[in-house]
Amino acid sequence: MKFAKLFLFLVVSMIFIPAYPVLAYSKTSCQCVSFRLDDIQDYWLDSVQTKIIDTFHQKNVSLTIGIIGNHIGQDFKLVHDVKTKLGKTPALEIANHGWNHEDFTQFSRDQQGVLMKNTNGKISTLFGVTPSAFIPPFDTINSDTMIAFFENNFKYISADVSQDNSSTFTKSVQVYHVPGTAQISNLTGNDNIWRHYDNQHVLVKIMSDIHKYGYSMVILHPPEFAQRLHSHYTNDVNATQIKNLGLLIDSIKKSGIKIVTMDQIPSNMQSKHYPGWLNNVFMLNEKGIISDKQVLSNVNYLIDKKIITSPTVFK
Repeated sequence: MKFAKLFLFLVVSMIFIPAYPVLAYSKTSCQCVSFRLDDIQDYWLDSVQTKIIDTFHQKNVSLTIGIIGNHIGQDFKLVHDVKTKLGKTPALEIANHGWNHEDFTQFSRDQQGVLMKNTNGKISTLFGVTPSAFIPPFDTINSDTMIAFFENNFKYISADVSQDNSSTFTKSVQVYHVPGTAQISNLTGNDNIWRHYDNQHVLVKIMSDIHKYGYSMVILHPPEFAQRLHSHYTNDVNATQIKNLGLLIDSIKKSGIKIVTMDQIPSNMQSKHYPGWLNNVFMLNEKGIISDKQVLSNVNYLIDKKIITSPTVFK
């Protein structure tokens, strides 16, 4: 009875909420999520960085890491950990995350090009790969950034969805915009504390992103998984948050959502099979009218009752 009422509520809401803006939902979907670990660098929470990377490897799922070029190469522990996982399954993709984690929009086109080139050269020398993806520090880009981007033969750029629009992923596209769309925690206020969302909320956000953009890109930062002492994060792993990350990965896999690297998103794009009325389910959730638990419970109920017959990422 409870699920039936929820379903009736959603159907009625779909009809009677024309005041809400109609969002542009993706016509294609890779039914996948990519995790992007930013700020990889020497001697800064290196035990935490390697623990995050190892967690993805142990769960047999892919990960994209953003390396800061001028701050990598001396930390044997970190460099060795990355080297031992490159070229193996699960995939570990290396992206260019700037030379000194600088705001690229503060530099000329030529300067931006040099910064990108220097980091690519450092990564190539150290790891034997040349990044095809660029993650702009601070998620800031301008027209000069994109010119330098092309001059350095990048193919993928990942800023933030509020700063850069997602690609439509057509075959004719020369550059793929795959901005970050989700986080597992939020840095708010002036206290420099990462406040974590519960896994149910993150899973619903990933599902909503996939429905809206065709993919989800979850941004991670090392301090989110570090122990905090007074006003600083230490190089001690926060076991609780690492465990929660593992549980989130398990939930994603159980939901049938693929976990891929950034450069695997376009090749996994295909025609979308979601029923159109799901748009309103996620819009209501974003407005706070429907809880995360209600979204998951209702969708699972519709699948169980075969009301949704097309394959979806939620099964």
